[in-house]
Amino acid sequence: MRLFSTIVLVLHLAAIADRSVAQTQPDPIEIEPLHSGAEASFRGLAVRNHREAWIAGSGGTVIRTTDSGKTWQRIRIPGADEFDFRDVELLRDGTVLLMSVGEGGASRLFRSRDSGNKWRTVLVNPEPRGFFDGMTFRGDRLHGALYGDPVNGRLEVYRTSDGGATWTRLPMEHRPKLKEGEYGFAASGTGILARGRELWIATGGSVARVWRSNNDGTTWQPYDAKIRCGSETSGIFSLDFIDHRSAIAVGGDYAEPELDRDNVATSSDGGKTWSAVPDVSMPHKACVQSLGGGRILACGRTGVAFSNDSGRTWETISRDGYYTLRADPSTGIGFLAGSDGRIARFTLTLSD
Repeated sequence: MRLFSTIVLVLHLAAIADRSVAQTQPDPIEIEPLHSGAEASFRGLAVRNHREAWIAGSGGTVIRTTDSGKTWQRIRIPGADEFDFRDVELLRDGTVLLMSVGEGGASRLFRSRDSGNKWRTVLVNPEPRGFFDGMTFRGDRLHGALYGDPVNGRLEVYRTSDGGATWTRLPMEHRPKLKEGEYGFAASGTGILARGRELWIATGGSVARVWRSNNDGTTWQPYDAKIRCGSETSGIFSLDFIDHRSAIAVGGDYAEPELDRDNVATSSDGGKTWSAVPDVSMPHKACVQSLGGGRILACGRTGVAFSNDSGRTWETISRDGYYTLRADPSTGIGFLAGSDGRIARFTLTLSD
């Protein structure tokens, strides 16, 4: 395999003509392609710190680094060679959770308490046509939630309070009642967020909405998100909070990723109302993460985009396709992953 040279991408005030609206004195980002040693389509990614990261994908492929991406170890999950992993969570004391997707029993959760040496299946989707979409955990890394496509018109939601060792399915009356053709996307496991007792879940399809619960899923309130929707391939694919009050959602239509309008929306009131970001030309994106200080990174098969002003303007900094990203905000170091085993490490120069 050919060697990749380091690509240093510096954002400037005067952007070139085919990029989005320029940033004001943006921070430089260095993106360094890495060698994964795999050919999987990667969609699950988690970082514990700037040295340890896990990436998961198709064909039961899971890789781990503990030296900031210099080397990668293949993690074997017995009996999971054909599973498609879309989400991974790193909890306390070496505990790892992997979520696979697919109809019925193909949607599962695997848990390891020793950094991947031994694994146990802790949840199997009991619905023949059910489909897991993503999971999230609070800051305590004990309380978490998982969601899946609707069954009998209601979103599937599970909760855990013991770090994913056991899971409880919410009663039917406590699950969000979706519109016809509304569901979630298992794009990068980032369509769900937890903040304290608040849960946030993004949907797409016939409508694009953000569902909020302020009581661990007992009741829910939907909010229209002003993101491209109306087809089974369009809607919200990822969301994150920028600060206590501000949030961002990205998506679009993955069947027509070149459509570059109405793919970004922001909220300034804690996620209750959403507005499409005006005058931004950005094609479909599958994953977004706030890096602190109003800096945001988003990626998809259409490339990597950066915002330095809480999502008001964006710059395309790489046209290489990636499906998922995660970063350690304290150091500005993170990873990108995509199809054909493509992975990269990025470094954001933090402001003083």
